[in-house]
Amino acid sequence: MPIPRRPPARDAELLAASVRAFAARGYFGTSTAQVAAEMGVSQPYVIRTFGSKLELFVRTHAFAAAEIVEAFGAAVADGFDGDRLGAAYRQLVLSNPAALLVWAHAFSAATAEPAIGAESRRQFDDVYRTLRATGASDAELWAFMGRGMLINNLLLMQAPRFADDYDFAPLVDLVFGGRPEASSPSGVSRAPAPHQE
Repeated sequence: MPIPRRPPARDAELLAASVRAFAARGYFGTSTAQVAAEMGVSQPYVIRTFGSKLELFVRTHAFAAAEIVEAFGAAVADGFDGDRLGAAYRQLVLSNPAALLVWAHAFSAATAEPAIGAESRRQFDDVYRTLRATGASDAELWAFMGRGMLINNLLLMQAPRFADDYDFAPLVDLVFGGRPEASSPSGVSRAPAPHQE
């Protein structure tokens, strides 16, 4: 019996759930069973629909990265303005930290998985081209994108949640304009203990 085609909205719903699942533990720490649980479907359905875990992660990363490119695209309508772009990125971080965490997890998995490396470079290039098209110089992009990578690293190490235990709390407040939610960031589910795929 042929599998019925899913409407595109269903794909977006499933990939949004996959973003939440992978955001918590990254590519290597997340099983397809955990992704399936976040999606509310069976593990065989995930494999049948998306192929391997690697293929699923690559599609999930592309889905998450598209949101970043879209946010930057909207913010550069009137040309390069680091403050406006920074505000757009900060808003994205606060409203959907899972997308940024998946983006960053791809960088850490890139050396071990060539397909993830190729996808992360492609997505980074999309962001670069979007920003470069505004007329920004490479020096301006270096400064701006470097601040974005600081945001990603602070999120990955859960710095906003634990900042009060360290001397860098003022930096976290400056970067995020105050402390993001103290518990798990919204949109990022707490992953259960890892188990086999």
